[in-house]
Amino acid sequence: EERGFTPVERVGDPGLRSFFMFSTNGRGYTIRADGYAESGTGQGRARTFSLPLGRGGRLVRFYFLEYENDLLLIYELSNGRLGWGYLVRLNQKTMKTNWAIPINGYNIGPGLVERADEVYLSAANLFARFDLTTGKYVWQQEDPQKQFPLAFSGFQLPVLDGSHVLFAEDRAKGKTVEIERVTGKIVAVRD
Repeated sequence: EERGFTPVERVGDPGLRSFFMFSTNGRGYTIRADGYAESGTGQGRARTFSLPLGRGGRLVRFYFLEYENDLLLIYELSNGRLGWGYLVRLNQKTMKTNWAIPINGYNIGPGLVERADEVYLSAANLFARFDLTTGKYVWQQEDPQKQFPLAFSGFQLPVLDGSHVLFAEDRAKGKTVEIERVTGKIVAVRD
């Protein structure tokens, strides 16, 4: 079974006064641009928690997926010059982070979870596969421009195609990058 992360639109001003709101089965979430978050069921007191931010910055992009009663989050931060992000596994009962994996990239796209407890995701100049049990990279392709003359800015939801995973650019007439699922080797770049 394959499941894609759901994008969450930013609400409010692009700066400090923006936030992301979404609901899962029985819980509502509000995540501020500074990573401060609140979760509640509508009955009783809301629980608060903070997301890892690393170098500071503000949240600019956000995706979520409920997975084995936990919450998987992919989010991007920016300080106005640089962009980076995280893949986080959050326990919905305790609101504690099980693990957080830094993502060295910007224009982070939505992730795709496959039944093997792994997620594929992309950013500008990054393709990666993560293990959802351990919270570690299985493989990553950073700076594919070293191998191919590419100018990627962002990607759509990955697509599994047999032994390959396809990353299609998120623009009209964009390229598609075909990568071996097991090794992470780029097999082809097609128009």
